[in-house]
Amino acid sequence: MTKRRTLTRRAAAGALGLGTSALLLDGFLGLPHANAEADECVPPDEAPLLVICEFSGGWDTLLSLDPRNHQEFDDPAQGIETAYDSITDPQTVALLAETGGTGLYQPPGSNVAYGPAMSKKLIDAHKDDLCVVRGVDMGTLTHEVGRRYFLTGKFPRGLAASGSSLETAWAALSERLDEYQIPNLVSGGAETYNQGFSPLASGLSVPGYAEMSQALRPLNAALELDGEVVKAAAKFHQADFEFHQALGATEHLKAHRAAWSTARTLTAGGVWKNFDFKANPAAGSALDRLYDAFGVIKSNPGATLSGTAKGQAALAAQALTSGVSQVVLMRIINVTDAHFDDDWQTNHPRRQREGFEAVGDLITLLKSTEDTNGKSLWDRTTLVCFSDFARTPILNAQGGRDHHLASSCLVAGKGIKGNQVVGATKDSTYDARRINLTTGAPDDAMGERLRPSDIHATLLEAAGLCHTHLSNQDPKLITAMLKQG
Repeated sequence: MTKRRTLTRRAAAGALGLGTSALLLDGFLGLPHANAEADECVPPDEAPLLVICEFSGGWDTLLSLDPRNHQEFDDPAQGIETAYDSITDPQTVALLAETGGTGLYQPPGSNVAYGPAMSKKLIDAHKDDLCVVRGVDMGTLTHEVGRRYFLTGKFPRGLAASGSSLETAWAALSERLDEYQIPNLVSGGAETYNQGFSPLASGLSVPGYAEMSQALRPLNAALELDGEVVKAAAKFHQADFEFHQALGATEHLKAHRAAWSTARTLTAGGVWKNFDFKANPAAGSALDRLYDAFGVIKSNPGATLSGTAKGQAALAAQALTSGVSQVVLMRIINVTDAHFDDDWQTNHPRRQREGFEAVGDLITLLKSTEDTNGKSLWDRTTLVCFSDFARTPILNAQGGRDHHLASSCLVAGKGIKGNQVVGATKDSTYDARRINLTTGAPDDAMGERLRPSDIHATLLEAAGLCHTHLSNQDPKLITAMLKQG
């Protein structure tokens, strides 16, 4: 196994020797935190790690996490129309043939049947880790509401998010903010929220690895600020003027100083080098191993990583394995809003598969990377994949699928019981069924409906973290998802 590198953080060389990169970090990139103590090693290998993968656009779970046998469910009059045979994506066509026309992929040893757009690579390598949660009641058919509901575990107020996103709460509740340069990394355009937690837990948002590296690079010496300007800026930030008192009354001062401190530290150090995905890295180097894990063309890495699901997952992998971040939220891929046949038949299944394959590569890398205690990073990582909502079980007049309330998610990792299905949807309408929280089996008479808040609480419980910030949601633990003992 590969040993994870232990990074050293350097204090800022001056009070404000950072220029445009700092402005990016204080505005465009968000409000993260990095400890400015010199030569402090990060982190002790105990903090629970988290990866959240957003498949934006609303996925068709019949193609992946909640499929049906095509030979039994392809009649609109019955309530579910798989229409697998109308898909033109070559890999989906091949899998339909491989499964004898059923479209259900369930390798030996798997207790879960997956749909024809799932990544066989992910399932074959990690089937024992994967827990599929079906019949999640999203309570909305609106993209923004569904996305924000799952991100925070609280139903939005109108379109506005309510509460903090899971990765922000995770970083704050772990109480390890001073041990990471970028505790909470958010990439690919994913939304992040912080309501009531330390501003140091807020997400640093970047589009991808290229922008990450560019923004963190030190400025050319010729562009550095005059020394007197640096001193004046330091005095301004360290003293409490009336301006600061006004900001302090609204908590904005704390957030501003956190971002300013982060900018100083990150741009003065060598954090950017972790995300410099250059061509032809040295054989056996950490970057070389990363490229091997994600199947990157080493002479032209951008061809594999730029604007792709693999690029997002590789960024997450670097942040976690290098010890730069504790939690990563990424919009791993846009699966398309598949209302029309051209998107649904070709693009939608292909993009779902690309996203899941990148997830599989990420898990493989985390399993093969040891922390300084000699344990796999995967042993303390929790992973969750979600989307805005699901798709209707019947094709519309345009040959695509519209929005549907009952969705699914994929969870795995620390404290999660894998190789199982929790929850279900009805064969007649594809609506969510109530379940027994202890067994995970359907129980329409006495069971509970599954909601994003229940999933949040269960994932936090699995990692040994509290979920009292969700108390007004009356979250219920889905004990069937949890490993016992």
